[in-house]
Amino acid sequence: MAKNLKKYPVELDDYECNLIINNAMIFGTLKATLTRLSKKEGTHNIQMSLAEMNELAGWMAAESNHAESQKKSDELGDLCDYLESLMFQVKRNMISNMRITSS
Repeated sequence: MAKNLKKYPVELDDYECNLIINNAMIFGTLKATLTRLSKKEGTHNIQMSLAEMNELAGWMAAESNHAESQKKSDELGDLCDYLESLMFQVKRNMISNMRITSS
C-alpha cells in the first residue's frame, strides 16, 4: 500500500515545535521546518503527510509514557491527542470525498 504523500496543515506553536524536536526522531525537511519555526513566537501552519503525523503521534505517546514529570507527560500526551485528532479528520474527509465522487 502506498503512503499518502499529500500534505495537510498542522497548527503548532513554537513551544510545540520544541517539544517535537526534543522528543522525537525527525529528519529532513520536517526537522528543518520545525527547528526554524521553534525560534519564532506564535502559531505556525506546518504541512505534514498522514505518515508524518502518525509517526510523530507515536513518538509523542511513547515519550509521554516515559516522561520525567507529570507536566511533560501531559504536554506530550496532549500533542499526541491533537495529532491523532487531525489524522481522524483527514481520513474522515477522504472517505466522505470518496462517497461523493463515486455517487
